[in-house]
Amino acid sequence: MLAGAPVLAIGMVLVFTSPNWSGAGKLAWAYITYIIFSFGYTLVNIPMGSILPALSADPVERTRIVTSRTIFSNLGSLTSASMALWLISRLGHGDQALGYRNTNIVFGIIVFVIMVICVASIREINPAPDAKKTSILKDLTYLVNNKPYMLMLAYTFFLFVAYLGMFAASAYYFKYVVGNEMANSVAITIATVTPIISMLLAAQLNKWISKRNLSILGAVIQILGFVIIWIGGTSAMVAYVGMGVMGFGMGFRQNMFFSMLADTVDYGEWKNGKSLAGTQTAVSGFVNKVASAAATGIVGILLEWGAYDGTAAVQAASANTAIVIAFIAVPIICNICSIAVMFFYDLDKNYAQIKKEIDERRAKLQAN
Repeated sequence: MLAGAPVLAIGMVLVFTSPNWSGAGKLAWAYITYIIFSFGYTLVNIPMGSILPALSADPVERTRIVTSRTIFSNLGSLTSASMALWLISRLGHGDQALGYRNTNIVFGIIVFVIMVICVASIREINPAPDAKKTSILKDLTYLVNNKPYMLMLAYTFFLFVAYLGMFAASAYYFKYVVGNEMANSVAITIATVTPIISMLLAAQLNKWISKRNLSILGAVIQILGFVIIWIGGTSAMVAYVGMGVMGFGMGFRQNMFFSMLADTVDYGEWKNGKSLAGTQTAVSGFVNKVASAAATGIVGILLEWGAYDGTAAVQAASANTAIVIAFIAVPIICNICSIAVMFFYDLDKNYAQIKKEIDERRAKLQAN
């Protein structure tokens, strides 16, 4: 995380710095700087996810830790989104490109300072025992044999195709179907704020309700939110309500998602005798990226199928139908698939016994 902090901060600035080069040169610059930024983000994000099992051995406490992480993640998104335009205007002095660069210099400094504080504050109180090194191929075999983890990979794909696809299509939906382009910002803000409530609630409910069932509950609530939007048609107010309900359901799922991934690390250690927290986080992160690409690809394909015309103020009926499918139908289908995947996830039932055996193994290793 510490190594990734300066790379991420510098990448943020470079991405929004445009040299006075030819079109081809600028395109090459865009590719290279985005790779640097993504590399820095990956260096930070993978250990941030994989460190969770080492922060606590208690599955319920892990949910509380995840609650803190996801709530502050949402608050960070809101803070940067609300500050960005103001900073761009103030720091650009009439030059928008300069404003973007200077704004990201400010954000980059803030990110770097926060990451240093985070790294200095972390205490790994439940570290995995040292294990004999094995080949990447062997580790991947361990992952394939980790049934709960493989189910979580499928769950990851459907979760993010639904969520990111909705975000990719939201601007089109509010501009052309609802007829109010500015309503999109309000809707996205609502969908970002409401999960905070359900995240706090999920941390408490996890004492009595399994993580799997809370995930299913969140998916059902999200489906209800999209149905409300569909029933509301062109009503912006009904869409706001639906986005609020959808976001409320997402809060349950975000908490359980990261907490359940940590539990599958323990299962892998129990089954194979080796903790693969880093590898598992990296692979799930890759699946997340594949889901992101699939989500935007699906939206693009649907818009082409519906004969969307970006120059038209009013879209044809076929284009509006494609937008509705992308914004509402695809997320509903993916959420149904998520529920189906979760019915096969049974780690919650035997996790207590698995954790007990892991602790006994670790105690024996320490004694020796």
